Amino acid sequence: MAINLGTFQLFDDGVLAGKLTTLSLTVEVTVRPVERTSAKAPDHRVYTGRGVEIGAGWSQEAKSSGKRVISVTIGAPEFGERWLRGRIVQLETAGEDGTSHLLLWDPRES
Repeated sequence: MAINLGTFQLFDDGVLAGKLTTLSLTVEVTVRPVERTSAKAPDHRVYTGRGVEIGAGWSQEAKSSGKRVISVTIGAPEFGERWLRGRIVQLETAGEDGTSHLLLWDPRES
């Protein structure tokens, strides 16, 4: 079972902006597209609202739906030595508040 840890809005420049929420923190986050420097390099960088880089993301095609998802890896002192690994997926219909994407975490996949 995947757990929703974040909600995001997609902007025209491809940036996703929203909040990451866990039991111990709530932080504004942006996921920005970047140019890849190699085949294995990320094509997104994850930043806090203050501009601190906390992770990276790779665009992928979902196995079940064929839709584009962003697989993210996020690290912070609050997580200790472990990384939070999740995927950002697009909602079928945007919410009234503009939410268009969710950050899902499945602890079995981390």
